[in-house]
Amino acid sequence: MQENHLKNLILRPPIVVVMGHVDHGKSSLLDFIRKTNIVAKEAGGITQSIGAYEIIHNNKRITFIDTPGHEAFSKMRSRGATIADLAILVVAADDGVKPQTKESIEILNSTKTPFVIAINKIDKNNADVEKTKNDLMANNVFLESYGGNISWQGISAKTGQGINELLDLILLAAEMENLTYDPNADTSGFIIETEADSRRGVIATAIVKNGTLKTNDKIATATAFGKIKILEDFLGEKAETLSPSSPALILGFETLPQTGEEFLAGENAETIYKKPLKIKPREKNEELKKDQTTLNLILKADVSGSLEPLSEIIKNLNQEKVKINIISESIGEITDGDIKNASSSNAIIIGFRVKTNKIAENLAKAQNIKIISSEIIYELIDAVQNEIKLREKPLPLGEIEILKFFSQKGKEQLIGGKVLSGSLKNNIRIKIIRNNEEIGMGKITSLRQQKQTANEVKASEECGLIFESDISISAGDHLLWQ
Repeated sequence: MQENHLKNLILRPPIVVVMGHVDHGKSSLLDFIRKTNIVAKEAGGITQSIGAYEIIHNNKRITFIDTPGHEAFSKMRSRGATIADLAILVVAADDGVKPQTKESIEILNSTKTPFVIAINKIDKNNADVEKTKNDLMANNVFLESYGGNISWQGISAKTGQGINELLDLILLAAEMENLTYDPNADTSGFIIETEADSRRGVIATAIVKNGTLKTNDKIATATAFGKIKILEDFLGEKAETLSPSSPALILGFETLPQTGEEFLAGENAETIYKKPLKIKPREKNEELKKDQTTLNLILKADVSGSLEPLSEIIKNLNQEKVKINIISESIGEITDGDIKNASSSNAIIIGFRVKTNKIAENLAKAQNIKIISSEIIYELIDAVQNEIKLREKPLPLGEIEILKFFSQKGKEQLIGGKVLSGSLKNNIRIKIIRNNEEIGMGKITSLRQQKQTANEVKASEECGLIFESDISISAGDHLLWQ
């Protein structure tokens, strides 16, 4: 039986993950290889979700997984290394080993993923290949010709110099690994991305590792189940079957599988599926610290691979004075259900690479729900940080500038001023601000306009008032009320 099994094995193409520090040229390298312009399409020039692509070199197929380089995407990089057979670690010759380079080395070592080094940007005037090699050696990456066994190639993703030689190294490394699959085995692989499309339903991007993936097959992961209704290759073209190492677009899951999960397809698919346990709601051990307030957020993203890092970064923001409470996080467009959820929980909606449907847009305007959307994840982080700052120092409901001091009798002072914002009323407690610092509190006991008693003075109007406080008021002071 074992001999028959071995006879069935067929060589398969390598699955290669591209890793390295942000801006070191990973996407530019794939760009040149594929003769496309993916980098220009990436908002902010940063790859923000995993993509899988197939190329032909010397009549042999190679599948590439592109992973984000910024530190916020460490989970996605780790996932990519686990799925891949080989890796290219891109290091810029003008920059050397950086934090995400080190993290990538740790991931590759821990997952025991064989890798080659691409020293990029050798066309730049300030490129220093020797220093870059020494940097790598200092981080226990021992290169060939330096007494080690890790292959390297100097390249320019801009001009294409050295890229053919780099691909030759990949094919050579693949031969050494003797990558095979059994066409008669149960089909298996990994989910690398998921999204919910309003027209097409649940879409999963996957990499096939064994067997043959076929339309109408049952398919399952530990958390999702379905039947393959439509199968597409990485170019979006329909396919009846896909063999190992092929990127696949799968339509037919009933619910969203988790990114990074293994899938099984065929008659035995259901054996991997486990009905998800009901997750207890997060206990509210969120007792606010003294002087701490809460910022409620609803997170929306285009795909699960984008939602995960967005959520992680936001959860790790400084919460000393403002507690961040994520009400919900999901993928797909912003709907009226999200608006209703935001309205009932007094939340702001954060949308990454998603649209707001027309009904939701109108409802948000009617209910004054704030939606912050962007194609760039770091713009959203900046926006959340701005919301935190606003809550660290709550905006006053109103403010009056004191224009003149008239007289004082005990604690009672007769003063005049102009309301800058809000609405000023009798018997409210007020903060006294002098030179941008709070110096005390007081209370309004009487309001007058044009020598007559007034119940309320609105913004831009002037008034006289009797103010009771231990602090003597001066012209130029500001009084604030919450």
